[in-house]
Amino acid sequence: MAMRIDDLTLDQLLELNTFICQRIDELQDQENLQALSQLRVGLKVTFNGRSGPAVGIVTKINRKSVIVLAEDGKAQYKVSPGLLRPLRDVK
Repeated sequence: MAMRIDDLTLDQLLELNTFICQRIDELQDQENLQALSQLRVGLKVTFNGRSGPAVGIVTKINRKSVIVLAEDGKAQYKVSPGLLRPLRDVK
């Protein structure tokens, strides 16, 4: 039998919300770990910044974010690992 959300009490909805938020956090952590496993300090990466595509070098890897130094060396970005894409050397 399907559960109707309209039939739930406030306490039941709050408990359901807690479970949903925990599951979302778990899935985001899994995605971040997967993305972090592909990154290394010194790796050239690209991502979509506020002003369009950006390219830089990974300078520090944290648990939930990566510090990227822009190619020009002037700007530094704190980026979620899932938003970064390693650049392949073109030969």
